[in-house]
Amino acid sequence: MLVRNKGFPLDFGQAYNKAADYCALQERCTSDVNLKLKSWSVDKNYFGKIIRKLQEEGFLDEERFAQSYVGGKFRINGWGKLKIAASLRFKSVPQALIDNALHSINEEDYLATLETLLHKKLKLLGGNTPENRQKATYYAASRGFELGLISRILVNGK
Repeated sequence: MLVRNKGFPLDFGQAYNKAADYCALQERCTSDVNLKLKSWSVDKNYFGKIIRKLQEEGFLDEERFAQSYVGGKFRINGWGKLKIAASLRFKSVPQALIDNALHSINEEDYLATLETLLHKKLKLLGGNTPENRQKATYYAASRGFELGLISRILVNGK
């Protein structure tokens, strides 16, 4: 139930209901919810209580968020582990949860994704020349893949 309270601050119940609706749409992390509460001009004294209640009610779970985020960014966006980890750190997700979620990526799928990305980029650039390999390396690194893996695939083919 979305609460509209134009011009008036939201009380605890209204803010909680609005935050619960926000969290029910997709997985959220604590920092996302805090930013949203701030944008709704919710009293800062309510932030901690709302977050705790959302966690107790199962609307907010940092570990579940990290797992979902990693899976989506890897499978859908084709991001590498470095970019995913940096993005999660920016969202203030604890490092232990980031590490655990990154371990859920299948290594074979990860390498296959990187290999496909590099081959497509080289083809787009016009072939496997030293200059194009350098451009493909920069491209894959900007997508968050590790330089060692990029070099290994470009040099050895795997």
